Amino acid sequence: MRVLVAEDGMMMRRILVRALEGWKYEVTEVENGAQAWEAFEAEPFRMVLTDWVMPEMDGLDLIRRIRSANLPFYVYIILLTAKSEKEDLVVGMEAGADDFLVKPVDHNELRVRLREGERIVRLEQELAEQNRQLRETQAALVQSEKLASLGQMAAGMAHEINNPIALVANNLAVLKRDVSSALELLDMYRSIHEKIAQIDPELAKKAAELEEECDYQWIRDESPELFNRSLTGLQRVRDIVQNLRSFARLDEAELDHMDVNAALFAVSQVLHHEIEARQIELIVDPGDVPSILCEPVKIQQVLHHLLLNAIQASDVGGKVTLSSSRCDEGVQIDVQDYGCGMSGSDLAHIFEPFFTTRAVGSGQGLGLAVSYGIVRDHGGSIQVRSQLGRGTTFSVQLPVRPLDNQSPGGSHES
Repeated sequence: MRVLVAEDGMMMRRILVRALEGWKYEVTEVENGAQAWEAFEAEPFRMVLTDWVMPEMDGLDLIRRIRSANLPFYVYIILLTAKSEKEDLVVGMEAGADDFLVKPVDHNELRVRLREGERIVRLEQELAEQNRQLRETQAALVQSEKLASLGQMAAGMAHEINNPIALVANNLAVLKRDVSSALELLDMYRSIHEKIAQIDPELAKKAAELEEECDYQWIRDESPELFNRSLTGLQRVRDIVQNLRSFARLDEAELDHMDVNAALFAVSQVLHHEIEARQIELIVDPGDVPSILCEPVKIQQVLHHLLLNAIQASDVGGKVTLSSSRCDEGVQIDVQDYGCGMSGSDLAHIFEPFFTTRAVGSGQGLGLAVSYGIVRDHGGSIQVRSQLGRGTTFSVQLPVRPLDNQSPGGSHES
């Protein structure tokens, strides 16, 4: 435990420091309140022993400054003074002191008061940690409930959208084929235009006027590309629906053992073109990890999306690290980039469906939501750490074998 001692009397200060160091405290000593505040601002202490009357800044002013600093933790303060009247005790406590010791300080009493302060500080630390865990658990529950509700909605949407998409896609394919044949037929008629003009000049003239009016040449040149763009747009909608199906867990995969390190190399090979196109230095760092029982296709989908995200977030010529290691839960996979990073406000929504930090039209905003659901269904967890301008790290933790009630291949509500 680090203790700050502010005492203007050199002899008293040395006695206090010698006693504290003998009790294995890490001590910083200063001569007055101004020096104490400067030391406290540089690196806050959890325990402070301060004299009341000191030059430049007295003990009460120092205590008030500490209490008004809006620190994320509690500081236990013991006020040392030769004053012993009850009114003085009240003034000191009202300023924010936790305890009060009258000079000359009795060592046994000081040690007891310090131990009490330590207990309070450690209880506060434990409470803060429990609150942090409670907030994380609450956030995870809210996220899980939100995803479950959206999963049910996604299931209905996927079913309703799939049928008209299939109909439109089939009709477009038929139209593309038939329009192409019709254009070939019209081209054939155009090739005998002069012969038709000799037989029936009026009919040939009407045909020429109609051709100009409908801009036949533009239709002839552009219709293939129009059909292709339409089919590409439909394919994009199909991809969105497929991600919705994955998000809603409508498509179940089979459980099998997966070599984690082999999966890392396989995914890096799949994205070889994107890596080369952006001149990314990819470092694959396989650890000594066991194989895991999972749905390999889905876990590879997670790795594919996280690695693609890292590549797209990196500058041209940047670096991305893909690594595996053991953890308490089983196996941990880290995907780290050194790119643009994300703000705290973005991080709060990163796993929400349809949330994306990319430009409109360049991302569906489903990849991380789907990945979150897949990892959750395997009994694992996924965390993200990010700093703007410094990069992002996604960490996926998966059990070696999912629990029966968390088995991703088990039954579920839809």
